[in-house]
Amino acid sequence: MKTALLFILLFTLQNTFAKSSIEEIAHSKKWLNLLHYKPNIFSGFTSEADEPTFFFHQDGSSNPTLELKENIKAFKKDKREFKDSSKRPECRFPARTRFLLSEGLITKKDIGETCTKFEQFRNKVAAKSISIVFSSYFLDTPASAFGHTFMRLNKNIRSTVQEDQNFELLDYAINYSANVTTNNALIYSIMGFAGGFKGEFAAMPYFYKVREYNDYESRDLWSYDLNLTQKEVDTVVAHIWEMGQTYFNYFYLTENCSYHMLGLLDVANDSWNLSDRNPTFVLPVDTIKTLSQTPGLVRRVGYRPSKMRKAKLSVSDLKESEIPLFKQVIDNKSAESLKNQSDQIKAKVLDTAIDYLDYKYSEDILLEKKEAMEWKQELLISRSETGVQNSEVVYKLPEIERPENGHGSRRFTIGSGEDDLQGFFQTLSYRFALHDFYDSDVGQNPQATMEMVNIKLKYFSKDDLRNKESSLSIDHLSLVRVISISPIKKFFSNLSWRFDARLKSIKDGGCDYCLSPGFEIGGGASLMGKYFKSYLFLASEVDVHKELSKEGFRLGVGPELEVIFNTEKRIKFGFFGDYKWKFPAHIKKAYRYGSRLRYTFIDSMALTLEHLRSKNNNQSEASLSYYF
Repeated sequence: MKTALLFILLFTLQNTFAKSSIEEIAHSKKWLNLLHYKPNIFSGFTSEADEPTFFFHQDGSSNPTLELKENIKAFKKDKREFKDSSKRPECRFPARTRFLLSEGLITKKDIGETCTKFEQFRNKVAAKSISIVFSSYFLDTPASAFGHTFMRLNKNIRSTVQEDQNFELLDYAINYSANVTTNNALIYSIMGFAGGFKGEFAAMPYFYKVREYNDYESRDLWSYDLNLTQKEVDTVVAHIWEMGQTYFNYFYLTENCSYHMLGLLDVANDSWNLSDRNPTFVLPVDTIKTLSQTPGLVRRVGYRPSKMRKAKLSVSDLKESEIPLFKQVIDNKSAESLKNQSDQIKAKVLDTAIDYLDYKYSEDILLEKKEAMEWKQELLISRSETGVQNSEVVYKLPEIERPENGHGSRRFTIGSGEDDLQGFFQTLSYRFALHDFYDSDVGQNPQATMEMVNIKLKYFSKDDLRNKESSLSIDHLSLVRVISISPIKKFFSNLSWRFDARLKSIKDGGCDYCLSPGFEIGGGASLMGKYFKSYLFLASEVDVHKELSKEGFRLGVGPELEVIFNTEKRIKFGFFGDYKWKFPAHIKKAYRYGSRLRYTFIDSMALTLEHLRSKNNNQSEASLSYYF
């Protein structure tokens, strides 16, 4: 009797322990990371993966324990049941296989023969190290205006820029992007914000991404080499293969390229918590900052300048006497004009011309158009005939532009000032992203203002204009505001432009401070030096409100000018102004001018003084901003 009771007790304890063990393992960070589970607001978990076949249990996407148990069952099935060996669980989910083996939940007897397709993939990428690559801001494409991040699987561990230039084109890139199903810009925006596209991972030779971003779009590439063990690298590679079994609903601001790169890395080390440490809304640069703020994770920072930057550096290195020769070569796309020059001059001018034409005609060259390939071949042959050894240029990493050193993506501002019509006021502002010309240029694109969702509220304790004791109103709400300047420079002159979709309080007398939706667009020329930047645009705008005209809207057109001085890295001071002719409108002409001073006294805080005068209004404001 005692023996029977002891047996029952041991059996009960064993089952209880096993149950407890399964529960613990199912809620371990490693298992949750592998299946991309995230905690719900109140209780439980839900996986971000959206393909049902990614799970073995029908409720697996919301129940880690049931999914773990069903995985164990799947591995213990007779392998003869699988006609296609690539459908076996160990071949579909090699990272899960490693995890279950390490936890003792399955044995090597539960695994079949070698998984041919996965082994081919692993041997093809031959990863010895991993880098996260940041492709700099590209304003011509809305989806890339705030940059892009992707992963690079390196075939070796490198320590110098020279080694990068010699070997990185042999590596593989892992990209996550939306599978876009429309060419309509409006539908694209709505579906991108609402998760209407499938987000999928894709592996490709790294040189394809260099051609796309570095060459065709003229974007600098920043690579962050990570300090991973070979075991961690292998785990990430195995998990990348698993990602081919699912998709994620793509959200432009949350589950985007940046966020899911961190999710891939989290499977390598469950102590990093990379994806959990980002803001709710993730920008590509936030990913880079998260990596940099993880002790010991980033081993080295690499840099690959764009074709445009290379061309500008080459042209700036020409002597005054060599510029006419260079111009003749690029105009004629021929080395004929260099016949009487020394081999040294020929080589230098041809190197510069090839760099410049590679940038100028990058699309034709990438598409291998016949005419472009013919003149490029002719120039390369002429260069080789000089006999001058081509010394490979090693480009220095521009420390001030390192993305991870930039100010916070978001900005919160409080201010106070006086309006000569309404009286004293206080302001509260919030900007979701990312940068304007008066913010610190460290880690930013100094030639662009890129702002999304910038709202400013204004409160009057006593509104003299409306004879109210108090009033609270929206001063402006800018959904998207972009200014892109391309400074006039010999051989590199492009159109500068700006766009703003917004709500704003009208202060030019057109109506009684009414709030008007509308948009503004303009283009023109710009100049930029070491200590200043400026632009002159011809701009047009549309305002919509019943008080502005009989028609309920008005158009405006006229010049805009802004000059900004960078006396120090932390100090910006500028003048701005515009003049608009309005029609149809009650007020036919309107102007606005002012000045702004911003002092960034620490990396995360800045003080701004601003004075603004318009046709019927004069106001001044002081404000304090916090970047986070």
